[in-house]
Amino acid sequence: MPPTAPHERGSRQGADVNLPDWTTGGFPPLWEVAQRLAAGTVSSEHLVDACEAAQRQWHGTINALVLSDFDAARAAARDSDRRRRAGHARGMLDGVPFSVKESFDVAGWPTTCGNPALRNQVPGRDAVVVQRLRDAGAILLGKTNVPLGLRDWQSYNAIYGTTRNPHDPTRTPGGSSGGSAAAVCAGLSFFDVGSDIGSSLRNPAHYCGIFSLKPSHALVPLAGHGTGDARFGEQDINVAGPLARSARDLEPVLRVIAGPDGDDALPYRLQWPECPHRRLADFRIAVLPTHAQAEADREVAAQIEQLGHWLAEQGAHVGWHERPDFDPGELWHAYVTLLRATTSVHMDDAAFADALARSATATAGDHDYATLQYTGATLRHRDWLRLQVARERFAAAWRSFFTRYDVLLCPAAATTAFALDEAGEPWQRTLTVNGRPQPMTTQLFWAGHSGLCGLPSAVAPIGPGAGGLPVGVQIVAGRYQDLTALRFACLLEEAGYAYRPPVPPQSAADHN
Repeated sequence: MPPTAPHERGSRQGADVNLPDWTTGGFPPLWEVAQRLAAGTVSSEHLVDACEAAQRQWHGTINALVLSDFDAARAAARDSDRRRRAGHARGMLDGVPFSVKESFDVAGWPTTCGNPALRNQVPGRDAVVVQRLRDAGAILLGKTNVPLGLRDWQSYNAIYGTTRNPHDPTRTPGGSSGGSAAAVCAGLSFFDVGSDIGSSLRNPAHYCGIFSLKPSHALVPLAGHGTGDARFGEQDINVAGPLARSARDLEPVLRVIAGPDGDDALPYRLQWPECPHRRLADFRIAVLPTHAQAEADREVAAQIEQLGHWLAEQGAHVGWHERPDFDPGELWHAYVTLLRATTSVHMDDAAFADALARSATATAGDHDYATLQYTGATLRHRDWLRLQVARERFAAAWRSFFTRYDVLLCPAAATTAFALDEAGEPWQRTLTVNGRPQPMTTQLFWAGHSGLCGLPSAVAPIGPGAGGLPVGVQIVAGRYQDLTALRFACLLEEAGYAYRPPVPPQSAADHN
């Protein structure tokens, strides 16, 4: 069956689909239900029913899961239950319901990236990450909402509407994987796979109080992500990665979706460096609560500072306000330029012609985002090659930095989740940071700081800020040290820095 929007979808309305007792206070993590599936104390079909009940409870408030097919999911769940009874489970994820960002292809479902002109773009096969999860027995429930063209820190578009933060529906869940984070936070799925080129996994996890991982660049194939003819598997800077309610859930999902694809799978095999540390006290930790290039609001910086002091009390080696030895302004210029260069492939001819005209009148040396978005989109290949020299200098500085430290703790975004604001273009908006307006694009610094050089970054919730909204910390590790970032996040979670469920709406009428 083709998927349907939530208000059109058929469901088991007559069934008494109540959340099981073990979900009191919020849905359990993936690792817990996987154990219960293996023990036979819960069925995959029951998990699908519970997710559908959560979708009915939350959809009118948050609008996160915008395409779904619960009937197909139940059929797949019954197959999984039969495999388990026969002793043929495909692994830990077999029978676990998940969702996926709308920008990933699912055979027979539209991939629009929020663009109404692409409503009828229906791929004939799954994206690589979707196929790998299905092959592992995971149960696809539906697709989660995104901003138009995946270019916003909010998630709204003319096809599916606005997605809201489960902790406060007047605020954003982030973007562009905002629907992913909101769905996982509210228990609509047990995990989701999103993408990140400008903090699109990191800021939604931070805003919604869940965990995410932006893997090292090129570890997870991107084939079947995005729109148009550009279906190559390794777009510059961009990555795919998981979001979940527990840090322990990220690694098993990552191990399923990562690894070479196509011809690359013939000569290459993936083997991550293991993390040797077993305690937080074993880590060498750099703490950077804010930066002159992109000031973080005190509400965010204070939580990171508090975490750093607590870690020092646990016996960890903590270095304050440490950072790699490079010019942050030069990195900002290189990152935004290359970001807009790689995303220009999705521009139509009219938009590219407009960018050419605007870049022709740009002032040389202008590092303002409003200019860089056009000069980047129309970058000459010779200038692109020159920027690779600069990128290697930044990468060398990071390599040197990670000889002294295991992880860097820094903000994922400048503020907690901000009030919904759909006026104008994202680059024309501002955030209030420490009582002063800051261009919203300034927080791209926290995305590109590590993202330009392909470093892994996990996000973990570290407690509510002064205003009560979630605050996350970005955990950056060295290239391909993904398991180090994940180990640190897991140890934080074990110490109590964990997901806290949002208060569910009493009824759909509460939001009307």
